[in-house]
Amino acid sequence: MKKDKSQNTENLRTKYLGSLTLYTSEGQIQWSRYNAMLIVNTIFIAVIGFAFDLSPSQNLPFLIKYALPFTPLLGIIICLLWYRMTERGFIWMKHWIQKANNLETYIGNDVNPIKDGKDLRDRIGGNVTQGSSYWIIGIFVGIYLLIFIGNIIS
Repeated sequence: MKKDKSQNTENLRTKYLGSLTLYTSEGQIQWSRYNAMLIVNTIFIAVIGFAFDLSPSQNLPFLIKYALPFTPLLGIIICLLWYRMTERGFIWMKHWIQKANNLETYIGNDVNPIKDGKDLRDRIGGNVTQGSSYWIIGIFVGIYLLIFIGNIIS
């Protein structure tokens, strides 16, 4: 049994809507994950700062006393994981929006919000948000490196 054109168009619209729904869902997951890692890093830096503010005369457990100078390395590892999770999230978002973009071609309507949005983004400069999110991660890495270098010098 051969599908008629209207059913094929309806299937394309369903797939299009599914792609947009997955894009939106991935975007929400992406920023929830990003915010969680931002909070983790902020708390981690606060804990490092608090620990270094303790007086050397205080009796700290042996492990904490000698492991403390290397905690910024753990922070850098956390940032690398954060970067990878963020990168992966943007890859999925790009994938789903490209799928919706491709499906707009087959639906054959004069209203193409994904294609029009892509054209506008290309004109005003795309990937600003992605680049900015990576810069924020880089700032945290820089802070951890400065703390680590400060530990080595002192």
